[in-house]
Amino acid sequence: MTRTLTAFFLLLLISGYYMACTDLKSEPKSAPKTDKDSTWVMDDSLANFLSDFERDFEEGLNQKRIPGAAVVIVKDGRVVFEKGFGVKEIGKIEEVNEHTVFRLGSVSKGFASVLAGVFVDEGIISWDEPVYRYLSEFQLNDPVQSDRVHVKHLLSHTTGLPRHAYTNLVEDGLSLDRIIPRLEQVPLIAREGVQIAYQNAAYSVIEKVLEVQADTAFNALLHEKLFKPLTMDHASASFDSIRNAANKASPHVYHSRSRGRVPVPISRKYYNAVSSGGINASASDMGKWLLLLTGNYQDVISKETLYRIYEPLATINNRRFSRYWDGVNRSHYGMGWRMLDNHGQKVVYHGGYVNGYRSEIAFAPDEGLGICILINSNSSYPLTVIPDLFEHFRTGTDGGPEAVDRGPM
Repeated sequence: MTRTLTAFFLLLLISGYYMACTDLKSEPKSAPKTDKDSTWVMDDSLANFLSDFERDFEEGLNQKRIPGAAVVIVKDGRVVFEKGFGVKEIGKIEEVNEHTVFRLGSVSKGFASVLAGVFVDEGIISWDEPVYRYLSEFQLNDPVQSDRVHVKHLLSHTTGLPRHAYTNLVEDGLSLDRIIPRLEQVPLIAREGVQIAYQNAAYSVIEKVLEVQADTAFNALLHEKLFKPLTMDHASASFDSIRNAANKASPHVYHSRSRGRVPVPISRKYYNAVSSGGINASASDMGKWLLLLTGNYQDVISKETLYRIYEPLATINNRRFSRYWDGVNRSHYGMGWRMLDNHGQKVVYHGGYVNGYRSEIAFAPDEGLGICILINSNSSYPLTVIPDLFEHFRTGTDGGPEAVDRGPM
């Protein structure tokens, strides 16, 4: 009888230990929080700021005659603001909400570098390995330099190629398989790692690098490694996906004859080079993306790898991107991301414009603060809003977003 009881209790202990281990394995390393957490109550200071932000942001949209927008803000590991504004299309009554899909344009570049980072975490590729070892088709005009160009050079626009080499071929719809072999014909302007020269075609080489290693299409990798684990349910990377989406914003361009913005068709441009400008997403998707970027999905990508992605690799000496930030005279580029020092506050950001859609995303990884603004027309208005958000939390002031357009980007 004693042996039977001993065996019974031993079985219970083993069973309990096994169940506890199973629970630990199934739980994410860092589960993000949301504003729906029943135990969390927003403090008055944040609530008042977000109320002012919403009011001022909507006023700015109306002043700029921007048809529709969607905004998401994250702070301290949770989504604290998520809202749509205006209409999906001028002349129609359907309103934008947090699930309305927009095109991201060059904000897509950050998805490619993070996906590459997932492969780095898995030990499949290295930032410091020559590209040709993963993709033999990648060759530059100088064979010696071809051997020295690493993955990090692709993603930081520092391969030595001139600015926008073969972007015209991307916009003409050629496949990457046809564009990449032509890079060998382009005269180089600098040694690798020395000079930043913004790229679309060369940047998109990362798609083929990852495809070859995984024997899987790049779009499928985006879904498997990023969209699915983050439950980015409205995100996609194809023309057909946005064309067939029931809840999507229509793009608008300025028409001089009508003296206003008019809707235009969604184009196929950049869906042949998704990593440069072919991702579609909603504000609700981008909230989850911001949570990942600020280190809250370490089961997907480690913080160490994220911080390597945000490491400055090239200096941008002109003020094209920093002029909206008071007292900031230069910015940098890491891998798929721009960054600047806002008086001691590290801000990582990127913008995108494609086909009548404008997107802006910015976050302070050390502070868990981030914002993404999506609009269905071209305007620099989001760029005037974002710096004020970061300044508010940097200084603790009560400033709200401005509705002043400081000029075209």
